[in-house]
Amino acid sequence: MERTPEIFDKIEAYLSNSLSQEDAIIFEQEMAINIELQEEVEKHRIMHTTLADQDTLAFKEKLIRISNKIKQEDTTNTRLTNRFTVFKVAASIVILLGVGSLFWHTMYTKNQTQGLDLYSEYYKPYPTEDIIRGETNKKTKEIVKHYTSGSYDSVVHLLEKHPRLKEHEALQIYLGNSYLNTNQEEKAVKEFKNITNKGKYYEIAQWYLSLTYLKLDKSEKAKTLLKEIIQYNGAYKDKAYRLLIAMKK
Repeated sequence: MERTPEIFDKIEAYLSNSLSQEDAIIFEQEMAINIELQEEVEKHRIMHTTLADQDTLAFKEKLIRISNKIKQEDTTNTRLTNRFTVFKVAASIVILLGVGSLFWHTMYTKNQTQGLDLYSEYYKPYPTEDIIRGETNKKTKEIVKHYTSGSYDSVVHLLEKHPRLKEHEALQIYLGNSYLNTNQEEKAVKEFKNITNKGKYYEIAQWYLSLTYLKLDKSEKAKTLLKEIIQYNGAYKDKAYRLLIAMKK
């Protein structure tokens, strides 16, 4: 789509509800079939939200006052016209950079919020039934008891000292989940990566690793893992597919 002043004016008129009813309907019909126009409207809408912030408005007003002062001085001292023209251009650049930075910050915050929302929606602690069945070890039972009750700090304390942790992938999954629930995401990444593709917990580890990346706002890494889980065609295929679609919205 070619970005022209006319398009921008029409978008602004649409967002400010100043289009006639007929023109608004036509514009919405055009948006329905033009993805680029939809994206452009969304950018303008976000910009409106950003510029509505009081701190941003105060900053803008200050720049406008400086610009007006420069114009007044231009008219009273023609010998300094070129010098003040440079200042005016610099002020314009500051405005553009400021708005651009605000726009980037708004988009970044929006994406980060979406990632955390999806994490909250899709994350569920790995269940304990698998390891409880037939387990007789007293220490393991204690770990499972803490894990089931949500005492994740206690689980971390016990498992980090476990002498044979690498021999028990299920316990590694519980440790990774416990890290996630105690805001130790980087440790969770390391723990889930320790589980090799030869064990039965590999797909499980990949699923929780993708969620960890999502929580860390590393969406591209999360997407790559989700695609691999889909290709793996195991128990987490459907969940991975739904989450991947949700991340693309």
